Amino acid sequence: MQIRQLRYFLKVAEVGSITAAANELRMTQPALSRQIRAFEDDCGWELLDRGAKSIRLTRAGQVVVKEGGNMVEAFDHGLVRMQREIEGGVIRIGYAPSLGGDLLKQAMGCFVQRHPSVRIDLVDSTSEEMRKKLATGEIDLMVGAKSDEQEIEWQVLLEKHLCLAVPKTHPFAKKRVIESSKLDGERVLLLSRHEYPEYYKGVTQFFSANAINAKVAGEFDGIESLRVALEAGIGIALVAEGSTAADGIKLLKLKPQAAPVSVAVGWRSDRSLDSISAAFVEDLKLASSV
Repeated sequence: MQIRQLRYFLKVAEVGSITAAANELRMTQPALSRQIRAFEDDCGWELLDRGAKSIRLTRAGQVVVKEGGNMVEAFDHGLVRMQREIEGGVIRIGYAPSLGGDLLKQAMGCFVQRHPSVRIDLVDSTSEEMRKKLATGEIDLMVGAKSDEQEIEWQVLLEKHLCLAVPKTHPFAKKRVIESSKLDGERVLLLSRHEYPEYYKGVTQFFSANAINAKVAGEFDGIESLRVALEAGIGIALVAEGSTAADGIKLLKLKPQAAPVSVAVGWRSDRSLDSISAAFVEDLKLASSV
């Protein structure tokens, strides 16, 4: 079985026409037909029912579409792994700045000294965006809040507690520690429940456990937009400890504290890490232990 012919067959199955597939592949229709016939002969299966003006997948053809797509994906991923280990290549990493920014800075500094031929592409993304990009292969690793998805293999790096971010003009800004009960009735700014489900779940559980009836004044798609709203003074927010605060914002400890957030690096559980990505994960673990 030739991978090239398998790709041809998958394209025919996708568009439902040898002629249309030939146009997309920039081949002549007779040449593509010969390749599909050769593929069927090589496999020993009839994959297409050919009518006068249409084609239809046989049962064998349906199986080859299902399993063949996985084979092509695995082949392409293996090729990337080989290229990366031989030539260096690129590691694409999605990350949440408030959780993984400092870790990535430290890990990258060590990594590039040992692997100067490897390029690191960082993608600032929400939790939901990172999961989708990991699933589609747009990124190789994600650094953010650990989730429960079975499709992702996680390596926990550290834990961070939530703290309270307030404008410096807010009465709470005079304190270093704030009683959680004091948040009752306050206008609260949150990261989006759809884009940051782990964060949103943790905050709402904290409010419930401490009988806090907060007023949600807005949901935001990222830490930067949340920070703008904080500086504007329209509310207060719970953010991860160590988050970079603007000049007009003060971070306070909560008493009692909310459950910690597990900051982790994740990758697709159906794929083992290549040696370069594995080396970067080790540098992340080292950075988290400092």
